[in-house]
Amino acid sequence: MSEQKKKSHTQIIEEYIEHHGLKKGSLTSSSVKGYGALDIIQISVHDDGFDIFLLKDETVSNVDSYTWNQFFEVKIDKFALSTEFTLLGEKLITLKITEDKAFYSELEKHNIKMIFKKRKWQNKLLGFRSQNKLKMVIATAIYLIAILLIFVPIIAYNLPSAKQERATIEAAKMKKEATEKENRDKEAAAAKEFNEKQTANKKQQKENDRELETNTIDRLQKYIDSSDGQLMKIEPMTNSWDNVYAFVSDSFKTMPLSEKESWVNETASDIKNRIIGGGIAEDPRIYFVYKDQSKLAVPDTFNESYKIKD
Repeated sequence: MSEQKKKSHTQIIEEYIEHHGLKKGSLTSSSVKGYGALDIIQISVHDDGFDIFLLKDETVSNVDSYTWNQFFEVKIDKFALSTEFTLLGEKLITLKITEDKAFYSELEKHNIKMIFKKRKWQNKLLGFRSQNKLKMVIATAIYLIAILLIFVPIIAYNLPSAKQERATIEAAKMKKEATEKENRDKEAAAAKEFNEKQTANKKQQKENDRELETNTIDRLQKYIDSSDGQLMKIEPMTNSWDNVYAFVSDSFKTMPLSEKESWVNETASDIKNRIIGGGIAEDPRIYFVYKDQSKLAVPDTFNESYKIKD
């Protein structure tokens, strides 16, 4: 199970106000004279007054409540990041509030006299408010270091030499990108040209193969025509001319064996030479068959001759 999300200080205070039926108001972080410097304190400012909440270990450990009619005057000391309110009346309390708009609004609404302490602008800064010399020296050193850390990089960034260096780097980067793009374009163009050549070569090869096959078929047909009706048809067994059917006349069924052997071997050699010469097969195997594809003779691979099957 995932760990439950930690509640903020504001959420803790809001739940405490709701649970204890306290007046809801505008919550703001603050410090209170008399409390510890590291104490976590929030103030809820509302129409009736304000409540001070002290948090310890993520829980509310103390609450002090004040009403506006307990005060008749407030001294206000405005600093750079916060405002100090010293309220006078039945009770005396000094608060230092970061977000002071709601507090000002209630002071005006309840006609509490406001006396503003006049300070030079530099005395509103941290380290200068107490006019302690040691604190002012330390604060001055810190402010100078902060200024240097902020402005020195800005000045260095805008120096002519820095601008020139950036321009040189940018130019080199652009040149490199342009070169890389040019190389990519060249590679793409070369690949395209290669593919186009490959496609054209394949197309030409197919045309050449078709032309070779057509010429070979024509030569085979002329050979068939000159066979006195003994050869009927010559065609590949599949799409390849490596294995070929040579269809013969039924007259071979009554022909003597010796004549069959002589004719088959001679005719097979002639057919083979015409197919090899046509360039459509390197070592075709010829099968002599009748019209019904029953075999007359098949090649004898080991003896480079033909076996009569009748």
